[in-house]
Amino acid sequence: MFHFKQFSILHQTEGLKVNTDGCLLGALSKFENPKHCLDIGTGTGVIAMMLAQQYPKAKVTAIELNSIAYQQAELNIQASVFKNQIELLNADFTRYHSEALYDLIVCNPPYFAKHLQGPNAIKNMALHSDTLPPNELIEKVNTLLNPDGLFMVIYPVAEMEQFKKLANLIGLYPRSIYNIQNKPGKAYRTIIGFGKTEVTPEESTLVVMDTNGQRSAEFSAIMHAYYL
Repeated sequence: MFHFKQFSILHQTEGLKVNTDGCLLGALSKFENPKHCLDIGTGTGVIAMMLAQQYPKAKVTAIELNSIAYQQAELNIQASVFKNQIELLNADFTRYHSEALYDLIVCNPPYFAKHLQGPNAIKNMALHSDTLPPNELIEKVNTLLNPDGLFMVIYPVAEMEQFKKLANLIGLYPRSIYNIQNKPGKAYRTIIGFGKTEVTPEESTLVVMDTNGQRSAEFSAIMHAYYL
């Protein structure tokens, strides 16, 4: 069980736990007055609920392919104050169709490619990109994103470099880049906000923990609206 200020994650399937990466992605997904938001692979539903909290006037659509994870997200969302704001779909994102385009699309995607998978099918789906290949993800996002919309995504550093190349090929370009470090040193994840206009992106480094192993002041400030 994980309690936030305005909602709680009561149900967490093994392999789909609330984690720092997902919470950071949700908190850093900034867009001025979005009308339609989309959370791809919602898992526990945490990012969808963070978006609903941050943008109370927006309609949030959350998609989850795995039926067990979908049921978990449904329980969490229905127990929250955001249940009427979030539309939850048990669907394959690569086959998803929407009449409306999205102002803000957010995804914490699977990222292991061609790695040995374990016995936990749900965890495999959450971690292995076989279920959502990067090229299929970015191509579908491109069709659903408003011309001035923003696509926020997180990958390990090496995988993000490859993803940027795929994005550039179809006309999505970095607007903001956050290099995430667990402690001062080498980045282990990158969060990028992509848009359809080529600009010079704003780049920054975010350290999660200080040298004493405590949450950094910067991280605490980013998560202040959500964490207890």
